[in-house]
This record gives sequence, structure tokens and C-alpha cells, in this order.
Amino acid sequence: MRTEDDPEIDDYLWNPSAPPARAVQIVEQRLAPARFESVRAPLNLPASSRRPRRLDPRLLALAAGLVLVAGASAFSWWRWSWPADAPWPVTIQAGPSASGAVASRLGLDRRLELATDTSAHVQIARIGGMTVDPGSALVLTETRSRRHRVQLDRGTVHVRVWAPPARFALETPAGSVIDLGCIFDLSVDARGIARLRVDTGWVQLANGWGDSLVPAGASSVMAAASRPGVPIYDDAAPPFHAAVRTFEEDPDAAARTRAIDAIVSTARIRDVLTLLVLANAAPAPAKRPLLDRAARLFPPPADVSVDAILAGDSLQLWRWCDALDLPPAKSWWRNWRDAFPRPR
Repeated sequence: MRTEDDPEIDDYLWNPSAPPARAVQIVEQRLAPARFESVRAPLNLPASSRRPRRLDPRLLALAAGLVLVAGASAFSWWRWSWPADAPWPVTIQAGPSASGAVASRLGLDRRLELATDTSAHVQIARIGGMTVDPGSALVLTETRSRRHRVQLDRGTVHVRVWAPPARFALETPAGSVIDLGCIFDLSVDARGIARLRVDTGWVQLANGWGDSLVPAGASSVMAAASRPGVPIYDDAAPPFHAAVRTFEEDPDAAARTRAIDAIVSTARIRDVLTLLVLANAAPAPAKRPLLDRAARLFPPPADVSVDAILAGDSLQLWRWCDALDLPPAKSWWRNWRDAFPRPR
């Protein structure tokens, strides 16, 4: 048998017209029984080997969850981002004689002043919207991804915002109105007094005298010369509401004493929040009747004592407030429906 360097073998392997080499013929004859012939003996694979594998439902659920999380993260980034100083879209609607709405823009440091027969809808970057009533005047003073500020000089706005706390705020002659992720109405009258009503979530009122947190379903008032008013639920009895504001605003001692009596006699369980917040800011003689009435309506936790609060332990008073059936002030994400516009 020739070696692998035999030229006759090389010719046969690389040139089909060359005569076959004897050594190659011998190898072919020995391997002939193992030759595969597809016509006489086709290759049939068992059906079971072709059955597709079922995907694990847990893996499918995990994949779907990851896609949802990624999508939500991308949407949130887009919604809360905003180019610095970019103008806000505005739709202006004039009175009945006008042909229709007019698209415009509210630029930085530009004043929007409406006539008595004209309203407007302002898009607050991408985090919400604000309807501006006729006769109102406001200025966009700051806008960027994490901070948007508007100065409301007079008039009424209806605000809907869904964003982390303090991304949006209004400055008024009476102080700051800070959104904590919610829907609210705000008006400023000719004297510069701000009046707030909260529909969902919480809003913080703050000025140089103090601050006040107002929950959904409650209202408050703020003037430049005093601390913001305590929150009062809108369904409170009218005598209770009037007495609380009299106690906060009337300098006459006799009138304030009568107001305390009216507050104590008309308060409900739902009004305990007002009683506690009012007691925190009240002078010493008024604290005892307010706290005693609150304790009868909603007993404080075991580690909270009225006497300790009267002695100056304000932390116990806030632990009492925390025990009330109220959502956390910064749980804005629970109000996910606020992300979508509502018909007024």
C-alpha cells in the first residue's frame, strides 16, 4: 500500500477524472456496508424528539414583570424630566363671543393675566395641569426637571399634579403652597389672603410664622401676618369651622374663650386632627380643653399622655396624630389616578 505522499492517491482525491488509486479502493470497499442511502433506508427520528419544550410559567411571569418595571421607569423618567426654562403649553379660552380656544405658551418670568371673561389651562411641564379662572394673574418663576414654581398674585387655580413631593409649588403674598402630589384648589383675594382646599393627597402651607399640613377633604387659610391656619375638614359643622377660625384670628380674649367652648362642644371624631394641631399652637390656657376633648373622642396611644404634652413634650402630640386614620403625607404614589386628567 502506498503512503499518504503517493502522487497517484493525490490525483484521485483531487481530480475526479483520474484513475482510482488501489489503496483508496480498498478503503472504500471496507466502508461500503456503512454507507447511508436515503432512498432505501431514510432516517426517521422519533416523534417525541421533535416535541417543543414548555416554558416555565414562573420565567414568563418574571420576564413580564421586568418588562413592566423597565417600562414604568422609562415613563417616570420621561414624565418628570423637563428642559430647564422651557415654556409651558397654554390653552386660552375667551368668553362666549370668542371663536374658540387659542394655543399659547407661558415662558419663564412671563406674566399671564386674564380678563374677567377669559380662562386658561396651563400644562405644568409633564407632571400635571392647572386651570386658571378668569381675572387671575400669575408668573412662571422657575421650571426644570425637579423643581417648578409659579407666583400667584391673585385669582383662583385648580391644580392636578402627580409627582414626588415639592416638585411643584405656588408662591402667594401670604406664603408658599407646596404640593405633595395631589389635586387642590387655591385662591388669593385682593388682600393677599390664600385659601386652600385639598381634593386628594396633601398640601403644605408655609410662611415665616410656621407651616400646616392639609389632607384630602380639608381646607385652610393663610395670611402673611400669621402662621397658616390649621386644617378643617369641609364636612365639619359650620359652628365648629367658624369657631376655629375665630380662635386663630380674633385678638379679643373674650371672643377666643367663647370660640374654645364652641370648638369643644361641636367637635366630632373626624375633627380630632384639627383639635390636636390647634392645641399645638394654642396658648397654655386653651391647650387643656382641646386635648381633653380630643382624648374623649379618640383616646391617645398608651405611650402618650395629655399631661406630658401640656408639660411641653410635643413629640407625644405628633405620635397621637400619627395614630389617626390618615395616609402618610408623602405617599403621593398611592394617588396614581391623579396622573390622568379629570373632567371638571
